[in-house]
Amino acid sequence: MNFSAIALTYLSAIIWILPPLKQYKTFFFKYFLILAISDILDILFLNFFKMEFSYLYILISFSLFIALQKEQYLKQKKILFGGFGGVVVILGFMKLGSGFTIFLLTFLHLVIIFRILYLFVMEVAQKQVINFFYLVLAFYEFTVLLKFLNFLFELKVEAQTYFYITTGFELLVGIFYTTFREDSRKLVYQLK
Repeated sequence: MNFSAIALTYLSAIIWILPPLKQYKTFFFKYFLILAISDILDILFLNFFKMEFSYLYILISFSLFIALQKEQYLKQKKILFGGFGGVVVILGFMKLGSGFTIFLLTFLHLVIIFRILYLFVMEVAQKQVINFFYLVLAFYEFTVLLKFLNFLFELKVEAQTYFYITTGFELLVGIFYTTFREDSRKLVYQLK
C-alpha cells in the first residue's frame, strides 16, 4: 500500500471513532460502535500481527446484523440467532477459500441492507415520515456490498481507484453520522 492509501485508512479509522459518540443512547449506537472497533482491529491485525482480517470480518458483519435487532426480539429468538451465529462462525473459520468467505460476507451485508430497509419502511408506515438517516445507512452498506461483489465477480474495476472512491465516500458517511442522529429533524421529511 502506498502512503496515500495508508493515510486514508488511518484517517478513516479516526473518523469512524466519532459516530458512536454522537449515536450514544440511540438504537444505532452498537452498530456504529462495532464499525469503529472493526477499523481499529483491521489496523492492529495488519500492522502488528501481520494476520489476515477476512475471517474476523465475518464475525463483525454478523455482529452488525445483530446490533440492528431490538433487544426484546433477540431475547425471543435467541435460539434462532444463536444457531445462525454458530453456523456463520463455523463456516467463517473452516477455511473454505477466499471465494466462500467473500460470498458469506456478501450474504451478511445483503441481509443487513434488508434489515435497514425494513426499519426505514416501518418508520414510514408508523410515523408517516421519510427519515434520510436510514437511506444513507442503506447506501453505505450497499457500497460495502459492492466491495465484496467486486472481489466475488471481478467487476474489472481498477482496484486503487475503487479503493479511493469508496473510502472517500465512507469518510463522508462517517462525518454525516458524526453530525446527525436518527432523531435529527433536518433528516426527516413529513409525508402528511
